[in-house]
Amino acid sequence: MAVRHDGRIWAVAADPVHWFARDAWWDTRRTAAVGSGDLVSIEYWRVQVRLGSSSALRTFTLRRNPLSTQWLLDENSDGG
Repeated sequence: MAVRHDGRIWAVAADPVHWFARDAWWDTRRTAAVGSGDLVSIEYWRVQVRLGSSSALRTFTLRRNPLSTQWLLDENSDGG
């Protein structure tokens, strides 16, 4: 598994962590027709990645908003 970010391929170096959170739909004022799908579940993955076997680990937190097909880099931090 890998993440493409900033024109580079970052290899996943540890087991990823996966969870869901709920969107504050009352703040977004979104309306939807009945049967539109899940409009409140935000999907997250936290992955430790590196560019090569000798490079330092970084932690990326990826987020996918409800009904989106794109992943966003929510957080990018050094492993140390």
